[in-house]
Amino acid sequence: MRWRAHRSASPLDGMEDSSATLNGECSPWPSKERLAAALRDAGLEIYVGPNSVQIRGSPDFSFSFEHYGGDICVPMIAADADSADAMVRGGRLVSAALTAAGIRHSFEVYDWTGKPVAYLHHNWPPTPSNTSLADA
Repeated sequence: MRWRAHRSASPLDGMEDSSATLNGECSPWPSKERLAAALRDAGLEIYVGPNSVQIRGSPDFSFSFEHYGGDICVPMIAADADSADAMVRGGRLVSAALTAAGIRHSFEVYDWTGKPVAYLHHNWPPTPSNTSLADA
């Protein structure tokens, strides 16, 4: 499942927006137990809730795999960071954990203007939107 956050407003005059967004998906979607084990094995601090697996311990990015536990909706990835650099750093940590566990995934990171800045993946073919980023 693909997910992308959208900015609700432009930065105020004189202020620079450095936030970032992430498109991400896994195929097939791993079980909550397999995902939690992969993230723990990579040394990431996680919280496993009834419907989510959240990565904790970083003040500059957040990452969560959500909507586990029923037929409410399909699972999704929610990620947030104050800068594209922080999102890429966080994305790389999560991507490395998933890769080590053999979980097929794709993450595309965009800066606040919508410009793609990184393509992180395991066993995922390039698309026209991420071809030029080749594991940036």
